[in-house]
Amino acid sequence: MRRSLAALLSLCTGVLGAQEAAGPLPLTLSTAVERALGRYPAVTAARARVDEAAAATAETRTSHGPMVKLGASALQYDDPMITSPIHSFSPADFPPFSETIVQGSLNFTYTLLDSGAQRQRSRQAGAQGAAAGAALSTTEQAIAAQVAIAFTSAIARGEILAAQEDRVAALTLELDRARQLFSAGRAAEVETLRAEAALAAADAESSRAATALDSAERDLARLLSASPEETRVGLLAPCAAPALAPPDAAARAALQQRAVAGGPAVEQARQQVAAAEAARALARTAYFPKLDVVGAVQQFREGGSDFATDWNAGLQLVVPLWDGGQTGRRVARAGAQRATAAALLAQVELDAREAVDRALAALADAVARGGALARAADRLAEVARVQKLLLEVGSGTQVDYLTAEAELAATRANATEARTTALLSRVELARLTGELTPDWFRRNLEAAP
Repeated sequence: MRRSLAALLSLCTGVLGAQEAAGPLPLTLSTAVERALGRYPAVTAARARVDEAAAATAETRTSHGPMVKLGASALQYDDPMITSPIHSFSPADFPPFSETIVQGSLNFTYTLLDSGAQRQRSRQAGAQGAAAGAALSTTEQAIAAQVAIAFTSAIARGEILAAQEDRVAALTLELDRARQLFSAGRAAEVETLRAEAALAAADAESSRAATALDSAERDLARLLSASPEETRVGLLAPCAAPALAPPDAAARAALQQRAVAGGPAVEQARQQVAAAEAARALARTAYFPKLDVVGAVQQFREGGSDFATDWNAGLQLVVPLWDGGQTGRRVARAGAQRATAAALLAQVELDAREAVDRALAALADAVARGGALARAADRLAEVARVQKLLLEVGSGTQVDYLTAEAELAATRANATEARTTALLSRVELARLTGELTPDWFRRNLEAAP
């Protein structure tokens, strides 16, 4: 038993030691999105607006009542005032007067009929709550897309920097070779100058790539509320290449329909139309009567007497007759707001369809360019290798070799940009259709462990 326990402890210690030696686990894209959604201020604000809308909806449910209010006052008058109501004129019931009067009241109100005002307020608040929920989804998916852009940009910039560093290393070797041949009198000085110029240009490109990489890493750190050291490209898990096949006409139409039906921005505009319709109906209820049950218990006291109690209860009916046209103007304004919301909904739907077209066009272009550039990079790598061999045996020219290295570095960078654009186009399509969640990234852009 002791040997088994010792063996188990040894195994656990070995596993922990191996994990420590291997360093922290790489940051995956889905984990980065989850962190951003949990910390980013814009998402926190959107969630607070959802809570605010939920509270407003709950508030409208209590607008009928019952409402109970307790009031109290203590007043000092210049001249004596009656301390309680007069209910008769008999001498025995004649109330006292006093300069100091204390009053207390308990008032009750319950609405029996409001011509649908409470129902329309609830309808409006519910639509506003749904719009706030859609706005939260819009914000979350926008932040998720920003994280994807920063994350994949950091990885792409890292690949571009690595390609530039390979070019610098190759040109450094070429410069050493040219200098040795020049020192031995076997090459002209122009070859050394040409190699130095090519190396300087490569250093400049490498410096620009390093700056772009640092910027992308810092963008990701800001989105995650983390330090830049936590988002260095070496700590990021690579993304898996998703299935990127340009859709046919039927698939394009289906994507557009999904963007209109399920896109959070469209849903937000749709709920704003519903809220505007409820607001117009609410404004119209001011034309119709309102009936309340009311009651009150009151107590009156002057400085030196006991409290006198009085109560009342009954129905209170309010019938609007004329308000100078205020209600009509209020209804007209609500109608104009509803028309505005409907026009904005139509515009948002149009924008969603256009955005799907743009994302699909970018996807098709990036897939085609990425495939062609990847093939070109493979060929250019072989060209650069052959030109270097020819140069070393004296059958090639330095110009041809330097040109091949420059073309190889530029083509690799363009191929990386094309792959990243294709991936981000897929992310944009998921955002437009309301599917962009950490689980979506986990299923579509992360390799299986």
